Amino acid sequence: MKSILKISFLLVLSIQTGCSPVARLNHLLTHHPELKIPDTLVISDTIAIPQVETDTLIHLDSIQDTIILQKERLEIKISRIHDTLYIRSKSKPDTIIVNNRIPVERIKLVSQDKLDNLISKIPWLIGGLIGLVVLIIVIVLKFFK
Repeated sequence: MKSILKISFLLVLSIQTGCSPVARLNHLLTHHPELKIPDTLVISDTIAIPQVETDTLIHLDSIQDTIILQKERLEIKISRIHDTLYIRSKSKPDTIIVNNRIPVERIKLVSQDKLDNLISKIPWLIGGLIGLVVLIIVIVLKFFK
């Protein structure tokens, strides 16, 4: 009698557990590829370039005035003080933005109507009823022995 109870318990347990949600989703997507929607994920990454500054000294008697050179981010200042030539260079900070596009697939959500929802619950109802009937049979057989 105990072996019948163990077998019926294992049968009901195996019917009730079924597959994991991930396995069911993979099975569904392999049989219905129209539920996958191609999409693109955009990741923006910012790279900051810091300011760079340099100094150089040169002895030169020929320059009498200050010279300033500027172009975009770079500024160079050359000046003469007594017998020394000062060269100062500055590069302004900059930011580089990199956009990476990664193709991914999304799952299309389709809402079920009431009839489909009821039909999807039928296996669970049948499994529960079978388990209940087996439990009642085991209890009745136990009392009548």
